[in-house]
Amino acid sequence: MVGLLLLGTVTSAASYRVKPGDTLGGIAARHGLSPAQLQASNPRLRGGALQAGWVLTVPERPTPGRRYVVAPGENLSSIAARAGVSLGALLQANPQYRGGRAVWAGATLQIPARGGAAPVARPATGGATIRTASTAGGRGLWLWPVTGHHSVSSGYGERELLGQHEMHYGIDISAPVGTPVVAARAGRVLEARADFARGWGWTVVLEHGGGWITRYAHLSATLVRAGEQVVQGQLVGRVGNTGRSTGPHLHFGTYLRWGPGENWTPRDPLSFYP
Repeated sequence: MVGLLLLGTVTSAASYRVKPGDTLGGIAARHGLSPAQLQASNPRLRGGALQAGWVLTVPERPTPGRRYVVAPGENLSSIAARAGVSLGALLQANPQYRGGRAVWAGATLQIPARGGAAPVARPATGGATIRTASTAGGRGLWLWPVTGHHSVSSGYGERELLGQHEMHYGIDISAPVGTPVVAARAGRVLEARADFARGWGWTVVLEHGGGWITRYAHLSATLVRAGEQVVQGQLVGRVGNTGRSTGPHLHFGTYLRWGPGENWTPRDPLSFYP
């Protein structure tokens, strides 16, 4: 993939000329975007075609301390990640979007300057990152589920994927296939199976204290079994690209159970990592 990226050249701050050997995922990664974000800004890509010589529109990278116009396919989490600021800092600078309100293309955001609002983290066993949970998390600590990778390519909320608007009940954490995935909290394995019917691919679902549920989807391998007890930080799977997926990543979902079966209320996972 690195060799392919070297073939392309950036023609301007807002455009990219496709070169032989380029891939959609490679171009997106070069500019800190997900493939879906790049497709949203370039309708001709939605059918999956990519031709050398095409000039693609690339959303401007958000600059800390300046205003930014939201591009198609973006959300608050992806904008914060590209700007290098925390989601909490972005919401603090744009309080009208607190409470889970979606942001739409064309809206103007104030990107906060980098500084004291950045997340504070300390290393945990195995190279993962553990951060103090917010009050929305209920109690205790949540472990970041992907060792050494913190880039969120698609956040929680409304998004456009392959030309269709949908609600994304989780976050997508970009990482290479095979990257270790660990349990965010101690608990019991509810599922460890192939769930292609619902688009999850190989998936692990854990049940934790206080009614909390976590889902780890699009895996290349599941490393636990249903009914097994796991401890926080235990290896439960590996990042993959299975199911309804546009590239290697972990879909990480958090839910609060309120009844029998799958009566789960989804919550934004990033709310637990201030």
